[in-house]
Amino acid sequence: MKSLRLKPCAAAVAFATLYMANPALAATCTLTANGLWQTPGDWSCAARPGSGDSATINIGGLVTINQAEQITTLTNAGTINIDASTLTLLGGGTTNTGIINVGGPSTAALQVQSSLNNAGGTINVRDGSVLNQVGTTLSGGTINTVGAGRIAATNDGNNFLIGVTLNGTLDLATSTSIERIASGMTLNGTVNVNANSLLAFQGDQTVGGSGTIVLGSSGSSNRVNLEAGNLVLGPGITIRGENGTIGQQSFIGGASTLTNNGRIAADVAGGTVSLNVNGLVTNNGILEAKSGGTLVLNSNIAGSPTSSINVGAGSLVLQNGVSLSGAINTSGTGSFRASNSGGNFIDGVKLTGNLDLADATGIERVTNGLTLTSGSTININNNSILALQGNQTLGGTGTVIFGNTGASNRLNVEAGDLTIGSGIVVRGENGTIG
Repeated sequence: MKSLRLKPCAAAVAFATLYMANPALAATCTLTANGLWQTPGDWSCAARPGSGDSATINIGGLVTINQAEQITTLTNAGTINIDASTLTLLGGGTTNTGIINVGGPSTAALQVQSSLNNAGGTINVRDGSVLNQVGTTLSGGTINTVGAGRIAATNDGNNFLIGVTLNGTLDLATSTSIERIASGMTLNGTVNVNANSLLAFQGDQTVGGSGTIVLGSSGSSNRVNLEAGNLVLGPGITIRGENGTIGQQSFIGGASTLTNNGRIAADVAGGTVSLNVNGLVTNNGILEAKSGGTLVLNSNIAGSPTSSINVGAGSLVLQNGVSLSGAINTSGTGSFRASNSGGNFIDGVKLTGNLDLADATGIERVTNGLTLTSGSTININNNSILALQGNQTLGGTGTVIFGNTGASNRLNVEAGDLTIGSGIVVRGENGTIG
């Protein structure tokens, strides 16, 4: 009698083959011996953990990655060295209280595609290596980059840095990118914003440390946004560069204010940086244009006794329909200019240098007095207006000069009593006083 042979179906054969090749499907693996990630015997699941798996490295654990690896959920309290390859963190999330080194003798990459809680942890990105942030949140802890090492964010509004200390470089310049900042940031390095990229601060927070945010040369929409709340720039923080806007909103509308304890500078020849906060700017530091740059003030600015608005030689600060207080200083051919807007006010200002109401038609209204330091000049031409409001004094030592172009150059006395101090001279060619 012949025995009966059953032929398995193709699906059963495929399943059996897959199971034998990888018996630890959706495994939970803990590192049990230090070594290479791909060594099956170094893991509790007796297999190399991969896509769909969870991996845990406990305190004292050390694993090296030298070929492309993927993991869904990662918990690291030890040390992971990524050398000459890529580790991709997929959708399960990562908790790092240990150390992740990206790059070693060779360059490498950490591809972050799911949330990474780095509170208590450190990520080191070595020279030439990269941490790619792909539409996800990096929170807490410290990220260090060295040399050409960098964090690179994609063009995705879901990219967040939350309460991170960054010692190094955040790259929002190589291509169009978005990074949203929440719960404050300590910056001891550089954030490069270019190619129409966006750095957006969400809500009340402080940027501390001793770092720089640099607006680049390419793109008319390089932005440092204030989405809502009050952003405080610490005394060691500088926002500077060539082209960009500070203060717009893309994600969260509402009142926003800026407290500048550091420096905001348009400092590249031919470039323009605009301050467009939709609420008050409190300036306890320095706002400036230098090296041939232009700073446009589209926000009301309240200056403190220690603050100043500075204009270097060949540079321009343009007051565009807003109120300013504090000290204003120009040097050489630097120009502080008021636009043709009745919304321009200087409030109790001390002016050193020149106020330009001559190169183009401009309006400047004065409240709570104006003091000119020795040699300072207000030039009025092209039908411009200097209007002093109410009882006040034009004091100090300086000159108001009427030019030769325009029949309506004016020094207005809007109401009350105007006192022109003994050190002030009003002179020139064509104009009206009163």
